[in-house]
Amino acid sequence: MYDTNEAIFGTKKRKVPAVEVIKDGERKLFVEPSNYELANFLGLATQAKKSFYHTVIIGAGPAGLTAAIYLARDGYDVLVIEQSTIGGQAFITNRLDNFPGFPDGITGADFAENVRRQVERFGVEILSPQKVQSIGTCHPGGTFDECQYKVVKTEAQEFTCSTVLVATGSNYRQLTVPGSDALLGINIHYCATCDGFFYKNKKIFVIGGGNSAFEESLFLKEKFADHVTIIIRREEPQASPVLQEKVKDKEGIDVWVNTEVVELVGEDSLEAVRIKHTNTGEVKEYHPDGIFVFIGLSPNTKFLKGVSLDPLGFITTSQQQSSVKGIFAAGDCRLGSVKQAVAAAGEGAAAAIAIREYLSNT
Repeated sequence: MYDTNEAIFGTKKRKVPAVEVIKDGERKLFVEPSNYELANFLGLATQAKKSFYHTVIIGAGPAGLTAAIYLARDGYDVLVIEQSTIGGQAFITNRLDNFPGFPDGITGADFAENVRRQVERFGVEILSPQKVQSIGTCHPGGTFDECQYKVVKTEAQEFTCSTVLVATGSNYRQLTVPGSDALLGINIHYCATCDGFFYKNKKIFVIGGGNSAFEESLFLKEKFADHVTIIIRREEPQASPVLQEKVKDKEGIDVWVNTEVVELVGEDSLEAVRIKHTNTGEVKEYHPDGIFVFIGLSPNTKFLKGVSLDPLGFITTSQQQSSVKGIFAAGDCRLGSVKQAVAAAGEGAAAAIAIREYLSNT
């Protein structure tokens, strides 16, 4: 990875978009590849078996997979399309301790694998990695009101279907301060499970005051970091009282409130973090080895056209149906969702029931 990045960028940056793949003795360099390009080179399945499905589900997190189970058990043909990892955000979660049925907790990876196996047991077809580019009408130039069927287009195929469930989830909102772009993928990270390994016995900042920031801070301190400092803009954290108590009792974690990152210094590596202490107005420089950011979520809905969204991009719904008949939404991409795995699964079940009713009446 480091040699590859040095050849491309002129520096040993730890940037993920530069990927060198070796297969059957053949070496191929990809710069900012799509998941589809990598899957195609590796010979993974990139084509679905059919061209028509009763329901196409976009997203293979808890919401999408739960809906797939319900619909497949009712005898409907279901295709699940996932652009990244089966399990969604749950997959990269270190541990799920509040999902019913697992008294000792379960790792995110194990949870995702269990649900995937359950889905496949009911004959659901999963297409991954594949990115949906658009949802359109069955007739060129037609409108959603005029066309009974929908057309879902990916990088490699298009599918006609009666209904679509958008369960694309959300990604962590990015830090946007001077200097942040240059350090993305070098010393700025959005996944503790993925990148915590690089910070063994080092000092890191975690930005954010919610449950995710506190959960990941505990994980990073327990597994890797020598010291963690949580940076919170507000006067008080928004994390649950239980998590706040765990962080308070954990040696090696500090919580700074009324603090705001205003600038990052460095190009090839993080040299300093400038933080404003908002209660005094003073700006000070600090020198952590890395930064992990958990400051809220942005929904994965940019590909949607003709579907009503709120100003932040979340899908507005009425009983799981969007503003377009036959297009439903569930999970973290839906306005009003509570951003919890168990709630997403419940929304997936509710969406499946609404889809079943819709299909039986059309």
